[in-house]
Amino acid sequence: MLIGRIHDQTHKWLTDELAAAGLPGVAPSHGDVLALLFQRGEATMQELAAFAHRTKPTTTVLVDKLEQMGLVSRTKSKDDARSTIITLTDKGEALRPTFESISHRLIHFVHSGLTEEETETLEKLLVKMLSGMNNSTTKRSAT
Repeated sequence: MLIGRIHDQTHKWLTDELAAAGLPGVAPSHGDVLALLFQRGEATMQELAAFAHRTKPTTTVLVDKLEQMGLVSRTKSKDDARSTIITLTDKGEALRPTFESISHRLIHFVHSGLTEEETETLEKLLVKMLSGMNNSTTKRSAT
């Protein structure tokens, strides 16, 4: 229950921050797509889906919206005609400082009230929890 409430608070905070930055059409769910493109410059749909931990159809919907807003563009891979390459447009690249600022403020928001030691402990525990959940899912899928 607590993790769900934290997720809801974080989602609301991000939505408000994006709207305040003049980006009301950009949703928190677009963040992973944009983050990977800010890091690498381009990515395939498969790479974006894996990075965002989303299905390919869900990632396609996210990319469609970003493309409609003029933030990304698609091209067919020269190496593999079945693969689509997603790149930031100039308009998308111009958002980098805004996203970096929001990201830094998000970290501060999430860690507010915690000491550095508590933050490190919490992160280790969450990684351990996620790993255990992933292991359980893998074992259940194999049965």
